[in-house]
Amino acid sequence: MKKFLLTTAIAGLTAGAAYADDVNIGIIFGFTGPLESITPTMADAAELAMSEVNASGLFTLGNIVPVRGDDGCIDSGLAVATAERLITSDHIHGIVGADCSGVTGAILQNAARPNGVVMISPSATSPALSTAEDDGLFFRTA
Repeated sequence: MKKFLLTTAIAGLTAGAAYADDVNIGIIFGFTGPLESITPTMADAAELAMSEVNASGLFTLGNIVPVRGDDGCIDSGLAVATAERLITSDHIHGIVGADCSGVTGAILQNAARPNGVVMISPSATSPALSTAEDDGLFFRTA
């Protein structure tokens, strides 16, 4: 079941990346701010999943390349700027994150949704995210 979910998530995150040599996936967490002590392990876990998919040889669109970005956890301006930079400069095809609910909503509404980028958050728990306009682009595991 876990492999199916991971495969499905990666397929959704990479939709539109058909002919890419690399598929960049943004990892946006609060590497600074109140959760800075736990976010490195969250990012490491996301990168481990990506490396396992790469090692499996089953992903045929290229290599999945993680690209880290800091959202500060409580700084919506920083979070949106980080997401916009990853989308426009690093050409990410999806976002793993964010970790805090407030910045997750800000990234969703101001960067991911306008650019058609899929997001999956492992820890954003605000009930408001359940009813947020997301155009089918936002998922969470928490």
